[in-house]
Amino acid sequence: MQSSRISGHAHRRSEIVAFVKSRGGARIDELADRFGVSTMTIHRDLDQLDAQGMLRKVRSGAEAPPSEAFERNVDLRRALNLTEKRTVAIAGYGWAAQRVDMQAVAVDDSTTALHVLPSLRAHLPLTVVTNFLPAINELSTDPGVRLNAVGGDYVSDFSSFVGPQSVRALRDMHYDVVFMSVPAVSRGMCFHPSSAAADLKRAFIDSAELSVLLVDHTKFTRRAVHRICDLELFDAVVVDDGLDPEAVRGLEEGGANVVVAVRDATASEGVTP
Repeated sequence: MQSSRISGHAHRRSEIVAFVKSRGGARIDELADRFGVSTMTIHRDLDQLDAQGMLRKVRSGAEAPPSEAFERNVDLRRALNLTEKRTVAIAGYGWAAQRVDMQAVAVDDSTTALHVLPSLRAHLPLTVVTNFLPAINELSTDPGVRLNAVGGDYVSDFSSFVGPQSVRALRDMHYDVVFMSVPAVSRGMCFHPSSAAADLKRAFIDSAELSVLLVDHTKFTRRAVHRICDLELFDAVVVDDGLDPEAVRGLEEGGANVVVAVRDATASEGVTP
């Protein structure tokens, strides 16, 4: 019973963060009404979330953190939009598996790409290239994985390795497919708040036979400064069905190969070419 209550608190707080982030802010009474709890409970939730850096508690309610602060909070990124991330990851894996014999795969430092890892176990033995510490930790004990951990300057905020050394390491490699995501998509291009991270993502793409971008619909409402590349550079841009059909058509008209993944569907049912 205690474990169930804790799980319920965590789920509600994750939903509160998602709601505040989608609107930029929310009032205490608005949150209490939406989640069916008392204002005192919302106060406690906001105190906890503020302490974790997931949002900012203000006098009347809560505000979303700045976009760069959000991108630097790995715990927050891992907690949000789980259904959408799993959906696009499964669909992206299925798309790639039909087109290439996966012997060597790269996964960047995105929390969306982490959801590809369970599917990769169908291809063991397998070489996996990554600069993301959570992925390194998850894969390091799997005897079927030959792990190639990309070193460089470790950035604790991102839980990953970046910098010129990381870029050079990737440029000396070649792998069958890279699964990656980005913080922001706009005007047919993708962006990142960190110039070093943007450089590294371009290096991931350059060394791949196939490149698969995994982006849930919330990425299309965010902005960042540093351009990574045009979407048409990817072999597939996988989005969930929460993205407006007009936006999907706009991406396709701009030259992107869009795969729409249906939320809550299985891998075999969740892909619309």
